[in-house]
Amino acid sequence: MQRNEMEELDEDAQQRRETFARYGLAMYHAQCVEKSLAILVSSVFNKEFLPNDPDRREKIQDEVFSKAIGRLLTRLRTQVTVPPNLDRTLEDAWHKRNWLAHEYFFARAGEVMTTRGREKMIEELTGLSDFFSKLDAHLVSIYEKWGKRIGLPQAVIDENIKKLIQENE
Repeated sequence: MQRNEMEELDEDAQQRRETFARYGLAMYHAQCVEKSLAILVSSVFNKEFLPNDPDRREKIQDEVFSKAIGRLLTRLRTQVTVPPNLDRTLEDAWHKRNWLAHEYFFARAGEVMTTRGREKMIEELTGLSDFFSKLDAHLVSIYEKWGKRIGLPQAVIDENIKKLIQENE
């Protein structure tokens, strides 16, 4: 019988692995927010999106998807009046995402070396992941409503999801 790799790690190594896994999950959710924001900017709140042919729409999305969250937020604000609560949350997400991507491990250099420090990091990273996940769910709900309003069939969405999964199997 083969033992699970996690069982072979001592508690300290397991905790280090958990810390880095939580960081990865928080960054994943931050990137989901960034891409959801790109969808909103490129299509939902872009009056030029729907009237164009599919090739032009793809170019619009390619251009917008190359932008980082700060530029996306600035562009969104030029396209639509963002409700104040959502605007503050998006601003907070921008700062948290940048801090997480560029400063997190430097800021936590001492904590990552101790059991107690890693416990705090795991808690902090779980909170960040939850924050980004909830914000992304809200943004997704906006573009899902838009998709229904313009008559985007669920079958098209399901087919694109299926393609993504098949490409990565």
